[in-house]
Amino acid sequence: MSSGAELRARLAALPVVLLVLPWRCSLQPRPQDDREAGPSAVIAKQEPSTTGRVSTAPPPRPPAARTITLPEEVVVKAMAAGQQTFLRCWAKAQRADPALGAAPGPMKVRLRLEIDERGKVTAAQSDTDSEALARCLAVVARTLPFPAPGKPAVVDLPLMFR
Repeated sequence: MSSGAELRARLAALPVVLLVLPWRCSLQPRPQDDREAGPSAVIAKQEPSTTGRVSTAPPPRPPAARTITLPEEVVVKAMAAGQQTFLRCWAKAQRADPALGAAPGPMKVRLRLEIDERGKVTAAQSDTDSEALARCLAVVARTLPFPAPGKPAVVDLPLMFR
C-alpha cells in the first residue's frame, strides 16, 4: 500500500475533522451629515444615570487575538491521541443515560476548541444535550497534544458516536 493510501485509510478510521475560523466584522463609522440627527450604531446613546440600577451584563472582554487554522494532519494526530478516551466518555455517558444512544444511526457531537499560542486547549464546548458527555469531552479535549502554533487557534471537531 502506498503512503497516500495508508494516510487515507488512517483518516477514514478517525472522526471527521472540520476546521472553521470565526467570522470577524469590523464596523467602520459612516460619515455624519450635519442634517442627520439621532442615535446610530457607531455613537452610543447617552442616557441619564439612574441610581439603584445594577448591570447584569458581564464586563466587556478585550478583543480576541486573530485566530489561525491548524494544518489538518496536526488536528488528526491530536484527535488520534484522544480517540479512545472520547469513546470512553461516550460509553460512560450512555451508562448514565441509556436514551442517549437510542436514536438510529450515529450521534454527531460538535466539539469546539480554543487553543492558545503555546498549543494548550484553553476552552472546549460541545453541542450535546448530555451534561455528563459534555463535561467528559471537555476534560479530554484539554489534554490533547497540540504543538505550539504561535497564535491562538480555533478548531471545530465533529465527533461521531455509535
